[in-house]
Amino acid sequence: MSSTLTLVASVATTAALAAALAVLASRDRKTRKDTHRTISELEQRLRKQQQQLTEYEARLSDIRRGGAGVAALPPVHKVVLTGGPCGGKTTALTELKTRLEALGFLVLCVPEAATLLFAGGIPHPADEAAGFNFQKGLLKMQIALEDEFTAQAKASGRPCVVFFDRGLMDGKAYMTDAQWELLLDELHLTPVMMRDARYDAVLHMMTAADGAEKFYTNANNAVRLESAEEARAMDRRTLDCWTGHEHLYIVDNSSDFTEKIRRAVARVSRLVGVPVPLAVNRKFLLKKLPKTETLLQHVKRVEVFEVEQTYLATTTVAERCRIRRRQQGTNQSFQHQAWVAGADGSETLMERTLSGREYFSLMKQADPNTRAVRKTLTCFTWAHSYWELNVFQGEVEGNCILEVEAESADSRLTLPPMCEAIREVTNEPGFDSYLIAQQLARVTSVGKSMSDVIEDITKSPGGSGVPSRPETPLDSGGVRRIPSRDAALGRSPIFPS
Repeated sequence: MSSTLTLVASVATTAALAAALAVLASRDRKTRKDTHRTISELEQRLRKQQQQLTEYEARLSDIRRGGAGVAALPPVHKVVLTGGPCGGKTTALTELKTRLEALGFLVLCVPEAATLLFAGGIPHPADEAAGFNFQKGLLKMQIALEDEFTAQAKASGRPCVVFFDRGLMDGKAYMTDAQWELLLDELHLTPVMMRDARYDAVLHMMTAADGAEKFYTNANNAVRLESAEEARAMDRRTLDCWTGHEHLYIVDNSSDFTEKIRRAVARVSRLVGVPVPLAVNRKFLLKKLPKTETLLQHVKRVEVFEVEQTYLATTTVAERCRIRRRQQGTNQSFQHQAWVAGADGSETLMERTLSGREYFSLMKQADPNTRAVRKTLTCFTWAHSYWELNVFQGEVEGNCILEVEAESADSRLTLPPMCEAIREVTNEPGFDSYLIAQQLARVTSVGKSMSDVIEDITKSPGGSGVPSRPETPLDSGGVRRIPSRDAALGRSPIFPS
């Protein structure tokens, strides 16, 4: 009996050991499988980075051959069309495609990823967890789509415009701030990477539910479910997501639909250098910088950047070239801008996004007759317009310029109530960044303080200063248009006197 019990116990022990070994073996297989998957993902990421590095090196070589940062490769412009429901994105895209193809551009249109999924039968998320997983999958799918279309555009060897039916930042409008931050953390992304460094321009087509309510409908989109009130709220959230982009253009409903589409086409035409009646970048000199707390009493969101502009040695290709670095926290984006003179005397601004490597390579071509201009840029939307507050640093610290892109030099503007303007300085050469950069270089070369340089200028013959000006009536924008003699004195008036 005793031996039988011993045998039974031995069998039980053996079975338990076998089960334990099986569990350990299963865990080991799972660990090895997870490790293999991690290694595969890292290898895939490494291959992609190596491919990007090869592309960057090729582009850098082309830039060096082209001189002063003018790349030999055909340009690829990347433009996001976004906005609330029923804003005219589809119509605008059709008009843009027709016009640009007629001018010789290859036009690629990246479809809206969410519409593809819903039209394919994927149901709307039923709860918060499902919504998070849907947005995560949607973002990964959208990145893959955008990257492939962009790669094909570059490989085409033709001047190309890639339109994105919504961009990566649009997903933020459908999530809470906490969910969005968690999503970016899991995918190793940052807002600057997704908003500033990825697209050349963002065109916000305002929903018809805001200002053209009688034209708002769900009939032309089977997956559109929003009421007019929900559409307005979504439009506002979407606009907030893109606030801070270098070239965010708001196309509102202040005109009829045909004119709205024409304005959208004109904005993009300006970006790619197609001759059209251009919008005007208007500037206003402010008495002081509004505090952030004051701004937030009038606007929902502000984005703040540190900006550095460096002018490059000019060539026969462009009148002026400069590179810009925009930094928000630890994230940076880079742009190249060139002003090219036309045969009729007009000037066209050509812009493109740079990689960090391209930017620092072009820094070697900095114009020795200028110095970098540094400023703090505060961006916000107000009254259906996109505004930028420029506060200069260094020797010109404290001077504040408010900029807005208007339809014309004479169009009526209502300035934000928290911004008290001294006068409009749009046509005053002294407020041009290039003149400021030259003035900064002059300070360095003579080894004097800025106040000493200005004092020397004002004491010289014909430079006794600017006389007092009589009061002039206010213009339609509520500010005085007063000419300045500072540019005639060879200086920017924002320098201290």
